[in-house]
Amino acid sequence: MRLNARQMITDAERAVHLTDWGGEDFREPFDVLITSLNDEAQLHEQGAGIAKRHLHDVLCGRLKLAEDRKRFPGIANEPIKSPVFVIGLPRSGTTFLHNLLTHDPRNRSPLTWEIMFASPPPERETWRDDPRIALCKAKLADMGLLDDALKAIHPFGARRPEECNFIWEYTLRTVNYMAWWNVPTYTKLLYASDMRPVYEAHKRFLQHLQHRHTGDRWVLKTPAHMAWLDTLLAVYPDACLIQCHRDPAKIIPSLSNNLLQYRKLYSTLRPAGTYGMLELQADSLRKVDAIRARPEFEGRFIDAHYTEVQADPMAVVRRIYRHFGMPLPADSEAAMVGWLNRDRSDHANGPRHAYSADDFGVDHHEIDHHFGDYIGRYHVALER
Repeated sequence: MRLNARQMITDAERAVHLTDWGGEDFREPFDVLITSLNDEAQLHEQGAGIAKRHLHDVLCGRLKLAEDRKRFPGIANEPIKSPVFVIGLPRSGTTFLHNLLTHDPRNRSPLTWEIMFASPPPERETWRDDPRIALCKAKLADMGLLDDALKAIHPFGARRPEECNFIWEYTLRTVNYMAWWNVPTYTKLLYASDMRPVYEAHKRFLQHLQHRHTGDRWVLKTPAHMAWLDTLLAVYPDACLIQCHRDPAKIIPSLSNNLLQYRKLYSTLRPAGTYGMLELQADSLRKVDAIRARPEFEGRFIDAHYTEVQADPMAVVRRIYRHFGMPLPADSEAAMVGWLNRDRSDHANGPRHAYSADDFGVDHHEIDHHFGDYIGRYHVALER
């Protein structure tokens, strides 16, 4: 099956009876993505069908978001104040810490169903039983994201908080596509892009979600923010940043296995190696270091080490709240502890993430070449 970009755009417009895309800057990355999917990704028939259905939903969602901006003019006036961003290397515990923080009832994080089916803006009264939750569950199953091999790596669920790169999909510039599919031409375009429009769209999306259901603060997450942290801070100048740390010798093979599972799910491609993650992640860390060295951002970052989070997660949470001057009432702490207890039980009985560094040719000397300065600067505990 070959995908046709022009036809997919026409099909989306017909499906929702809308033609205002809220800007045209999505067309170039979409065209390049479709070309990459056709010529580079080696999608099998099922994988191509999944890609087509998913991108159809993304295109329809973009049209609906533009329309909602007209239907609900108050969205544009929603303030986004001091959002908290969890960043750090992939597989460094960012998902765990993000999930923990979101169980403070005063925090607000975009849930998977809210991202995948954002229109119209969710309402507080129906937020827990919105019919879009069931639609999201069905879509996650259709995409294969409920597969046990993926559950052990990054658990998906309609009611789970999800990463910012899923919000970025509506701009058609996101690391999701380079993770799911082998699309090197698209990836090259992505990392050469001006991401300011992506972060501005991200902020509009948060305004959209909080228009009828707000919280005290947004808690957000993706490791990919490291690559564009200067842009994030330009759009969110009052952002609070938590940087997670872990031994890269554990991270790189784990991340490589994650990407391999997506390739198995959607394509016939089984490339060897680390998918370029050594160089890409090391470069992202250098960009973060450059930002953190600037005096105007002193106090805007706090570090969360994987070994410390695993040993005593609530001690790390208390330190984070103190650092950013955020109150931590007893009921908030109790809600997070309750989730911790449930998560430990689920993890003990759930699928395990099994991988070997040898499977991906990870060499500790190469790891230290790329990440030695990082390990020393942040006193990262080695787990080798």
